[in-house]
Amino acid sequence: MKKYDCAFLKENLYSGVLCDVLDGMGYRNQSIGQRLMPLNDDTVIFGPAFTSIATVVYSMPEHPLTAQCKVVDQLGEGEIYVLVTRGQYNCAVFGELFATAVKQRKGAGVLLDGYVRDLKAIKEMDFPLFYAGRDPRTSKGRAEINECQIPVILDGVTIRPGDLIFGDIDGVVIIPKEIADEVFEQALATIKKEDQVREGLINGDSLEKVYGEIGTI
Repeated sequence: MKKYDCAFLKENLYSGVLCDVLDGMGYRNQSIGQRLMPLNDDTVIFGPAFTSIATVVYSMPEHPLTAQCKVVDQLGEGEIYVLVTRGQYNCAVFGELFATAVKQRKGAGVLLDGYVRDLKAIKEMDFPLFYAGRDPRTSKGRAEINECQIPVILDGVTIRPGDLIFGDIDGVVIIPKEIADEVFEQALATIKKEDQVREGLINGDSLEKVYGEIGTI
């Protein structure tokens, strides 16, 4: 992503228009399923992916959580911490102190294929989080996070380090990094066309008429 300001894109884009543009470019499988929910209705995440994997374990490691700390400590400014669970959900793999660590590293948010705890504190932080559910149990002896910055697959969508992630109330979209600039350019152009459609409808034109003339709906 070279041409656009992150804050501007985060404020002006939305997941639906990004999916429409990706569909038109032949990328029709770039949306994460609805089982991952935003922390709040107005939660938006946007930034390049920092990927990691949680693997279910069945015994207590010698140094629990140490590997996860080392992974999170590698997160870069503006990145989205992506965690994919390998195996069943059997514990919380993210909580308030890890959220604090991400925030202090100026991470742009978390996309969590797993359960979270300390939700009261995380909500008070207004932390930019998408997650699968909640569980009070610790990950010690239940899941280990010791792989990062490798391609991962979430709901059939491949996420590579550096791919762009945009999530809002409607869902999460993964934008391959090599086409990101083109996707954003087309999305912003589409939004302008949608404004024209809306104006025509408000002025009394039929939906068929404005769609036929402008080609966006």
